[in-house]
Amino acid sequence: MQQARRLAMAIVGFTVTFLGVVMLVTPGPGWLMILLGLGVLSVEFVWARRLLRRLKERTAKLACSVFAARKIVNAQPSLPRKHNVHGTDSDSARVAGSNFPFTTSET
Repeated sequence: MQQARRLAMAIVGFTVTFLGVVMLVTPGPGWLMILLGLGVLSVEFVWARRLLRRLKERTAKLACSVFAARKIVNAQPSLPRKHNVHGTDSDSARVAGSNFPFTTSET
């Protein structure tokens, strides 16, 4: 019974992992399927557990470096914004109650 369970887990794990590899070049959640397949394999095999742990650690490091780079980019001062886009100097060119500026042709 133990051998049958181990064989079934191996077949399911390798099949899901293989489908994930195929999905890397075809449409689909390839990396998610690979991680799911390794998760199934890690129930029975130590090498899969080690590989899954290593992938999780590298993914965490990558996420930290990406978010740290995003913080650096967001921390840079932005250019001053031009409030008056259409070149009108007064608020009289705005319709009352509207946010859309317009120019009048009245003289």
